[in-house]
Amino acid sequence: VVSEWFFDRSIHLIKNLDEKDHPFSEVVVMIPPAAITHDDYDMMTEVPVRGQHRAAPDFMDLCEADIKTEWFMITNSYHQVSRHVDLMFTPGIKNQPVIPFTPATYPFCFKFPYCKETINLAQRFNPGHDKVVLDMDMLYHTESRNEFCKQWKEENGEEGEDLYKHHQRRLMFRKKIIGPPGPTGTAYFAWLVREGKDG
Repeated sequence: VVSEWFFDRSIHLIKNLDEKDHPFSEVVVMIPPAAITHDDYDMMTEVPVRGQHRAAPDFMDLCEADIKTEWFMITNSYHQVSRHVDLMFTPGIKNQPVIPFTPATYPFCFKFPYCKETINLAQRFNPGHDKVVLDMDMLYHTESRNEFCKQWKEENGEEGEDLYKHHQRRLMFRKKIIGPPGPTGTAYFAWLVREGKDG
């Protein structure tokens, strides 16, 4: 999934896919509602590419992308695919993904308001959650993502409008809460741990 904010920022990433050694079998480009979608993606790469106009804000791309594969990753149109990409999985029958994380401690996270709030939100799914997973480092299992997003929307609204509704007391002491406006890789991982789907 590639989050696009204009209509052509992702072209460089797509045009260079065939020169890279990667496991990606499809690309979904999330495009703003008013932007023109390309009908010539097939001229740019051999990898199937679909444009999908957003029906929700861009911070909901994780939940809104129409994914047809079992696993997927998310990036944005400012990134490129490395020359060689290997996804890390545990060896053997289980074949579980290995996900890099940062410990949620003061030096690595809590001294940064955005990171601290990311953990606070993840702890709604799993109290005591103590790992930060960057959205673009996570390997998402599509079926699990669908379950997570369904629950996330039930608790926070279709577009996250209720995400901070219970924080009125905190807002009395601050001008605003600095944190993510939508679902994150950290919240998804916290949900996986709570559901016993973390391996």
